[in-house]
Amino acid sequence: MEQKRTEKLKNLVSQSGIYHSLLANHPDGIVVLDENGAIVDTNAAVPGITGYSADELAQMASVAKGNPDGAFGEIAHIFVQAYNGQATQLEFGMRHKNGRELQLNLEFIPLRHEDELLGVYVVMRDKTERKMAQRRLAESEERYKSLFDYNPSGVYSLSLEGVYMSCNDSMATLLGCRREDLLGKSYRTVIEDENLDRTNFHFALATQGVPQNYEASVIRANGEQVELNIVNVPIFVDGKVVGVYGIASDVTERRRYVRHIERLSYEHTLILNAVSEGIFGIDQDGRAMFANPRALQLLGYTEEEFIGQDNHTLLAHSASGGRPYSIDSCPICTTAREGVSRSAIEGVFWKKDGSSCLVEYTVNPISDKGIVQGTVVVFRDITNEREVMRQKELAEQAATAKADFLAMMSHEIRTPMNGVLGMTDLLLGTDLNEEQRDFVQIVSDSSQSLMRILNDVLDFSKIDAGSLELEPESTLLMPLIAGATDLFATRAAERNLSLDWEIGVGVPEEIVTDPVRLRQILTNLIGNAIKFTETGSVKVSVQRVMDLTAPVLEFRVEDTGVGIPQHQLGRLFQSFSQLHPELNRKYGGTGLGLSICKRLVELMGGTIRAETLEGEGTTFRFTLPYGDSNLVDPVELIESQPHLSKLGNLRILIAEDHPVNQRLLRELLLKFGYTADVVQNGIEAFEAIVKKDYDLVFMDVQMPEMDGMTASRLVHQMLREDSIPYMVAVTAFVQPGFQKQCLHSGMQDYIAKPISESDIRRVILDPEHKLRDFLSSRQVI
Repeated sequence: MEQKRTEKLKNLVSQSGIYHSLLANHPDGIVVLDENGAIVDTNAAVPGITGYSADELAQMASVAKGNPDGAFGEIAHIFVQAYNGQATQLEFGMRHKNGRELQLNLEFIPLRHEDELLGVYVVMRDKTERKMAQRRLAESEERYKSLFDYNPSGVYSLSLEGVYMSCNDSMATLLGCRREDLLGKSYRTVIEDENLDRTNFHFALATQGVPQNYEASVIRANGEQVELNIVNVPIFVDGKVVGVYGIASDVTERRRYVRHIERLSYEHTLILNAVSEGIFGIDQDGRAMFANPRALQLLGYTEEEFIGQDNHTLLAHSASGGRPYSIDSCPICTTAREGVSRSAIEGVFWKKDGSSCLVEYTVNPISDKGIVQGTVVVFRDITNEREVMRQKELAEQAATAKADFLAMMSHEIRTPMNGVLGMTDLLLGTDLNEEQRDFVQIVSDSSQSLMRILNDVLDFSKIDAGSLELEPESTLLMPLIAGATDLFATRAAERNLSLDWEIGVGVPEEIVTDPVRLRQILTNLIGNAIKFTETGSVKVSVQRVMDLTAPVLEFRVEDTGVGIPQHQLGRLFQSFSQLHPELNRKYGGTGLGLSICKRLVELMGGTIRAETLEGEGTTFRFTLPYGDSNLVDPVELIESQPHLSKLGNLRILIAEDHPVNQRLLRELLLKFGYTADVVQNGIEAFEAIVKKDYDLVFMDVQMPEMDGMTASRLVHQMLREDSIPYMVAVTAFVQPGFQKQCLHSGMQDYIAKPISESDIRRVILDPEHKLRDFLSSRQVI
């Protein structure tokens, strides 16, 4: 019987053209089931919805019959109800053939023909997208509900009339009431009167579709005033504003803190404006709260550009190498987090113009009731300080190098000059005819001139360093002027120039001054005059300046040379200045002479100036104060023989590596009746002192193998105190402070090259009794 009904159903399906057209074109999936629930036919929409063919669905249904507890078990139950004449719907979930989740609505409808129940057909509708949309909407509503209900800020909605339509618990707590007490009331009931007009203004703009952000004061239920930051956002439905959403945050403490800072800033404005350091404050959000004028000036910002900006980004805080700090490593930001003061000896702030400045700064937390509210930074620009220090170090290094070079050159030149000057002095002390004496005198004077050139360079260095010292003594004026002038007699004669000198009435024969420096000034001026005079004359004169409380002499050097242009007079006494380069190239010159003259004259308490007419000549005038020669005790030049008997038969050693200087020292000692042994280096000197009990040693400082100071220290270390001789340092090294180094090495006296007879006389005749006392302590005398 069942078989006949199934066949009849199949025939009915196959014979009905209208049915086939409806089945094939229906947008919903349609499945025809026989009385046993087997699939008889499907339309094309079914594979489109499920991805499975009719045969695949039939196979799946056949397999599912073995699991009555599964999803198909529920379908079987619904099928039975429909076959019994009750149309039924079912929400059914399954997987598309490609694995996608499907949500289907299945409607089971009885299939009758001529009052005969033949089976069931199922209408399959794909509800997946609608179900997913419903799920997303539900999730969105839950998220919104969570955001609304659990937001720490007060959240609410208002009608267009300003009535509370909804609010969360935070809003009720913010106003000190319950939600029920707030709903249905106007916001105007909680806004303080003085803020009401402004609040109405912002609410009106929000109802017109313009979002608002403002601050207002409200009154809690208990009467307490609260400062709120309020955001109002219009609610749009179908393009129309139907209400206003609001978010309110309690900023009472922040406003109180800001007012406190503002009051503090006002009270300390005068102090902040007066200090030379830059000062600025940063809040917990890293934004600048205030800055004094000095900070804005150093960083190049206006107050409007600086205040309220993220300070870390604005200044690009960096380490001294220029590498920007991260937020976590920045000392300023770290102080804001940890509340611990910090300082930086060197840091980098970047200015508005893009340049950087090296700064030294301290950063301290700003605390209120133990809570860090921000930081204050005090800084100063040390860029120029570092550059000045660097330039100072470079200058000191250059000065040291120059001093070392000059000292070394002095030593190298003075060593041979010592022999030349010493031997000419000895030669002048022998029997010479007049012509020979003139020749030797010229050699001596020329050597002295060469030494003066060396001394010019050294003196310039000493004057620059402030280490030049004057040595005033009683001086015969006429021989000094005559000698300085006669030095240039030969050169003047070669050029057919008249060279004269004159001493005025009232000028004393003897004065107290530094004769070396006075002679140096005169020779520089006379040499300069001859150099720039082609024809005519050069005249040197000295006059006494009257009507002054202190005795003053005026020296003049007049020439008829090329003169000096008026516009170049300002450069006259500058170092290395050459006003006539072509003549300097022709006759030579360093450009130091006049500069040294000016400095020496001023050091000696005088003044110097020049009077000139271009093409007619120049007159140099300088004045010098002079002392009374009666106040100076002259050195008594007496015969040495009486003193020799007092000092006894001295045992003398000369330690000198230069043969000429060895002979010079021996000859000078012979003039005082002494002989001496000679060694050539420090090692030989030490060995000689150990072997023989010497009383006096002339120790050259610069010697091969072992220098004089090392030998002196070794003598003091190795010999008994009563065996140590009186050691005199002999050196051409004239660097400032070198004499002290020699004395610290254990030597008792010091003489500089070129050695003169007066140097030896001072040591031997011992006017200060230094040698005599030393030998007495050794019981030699």
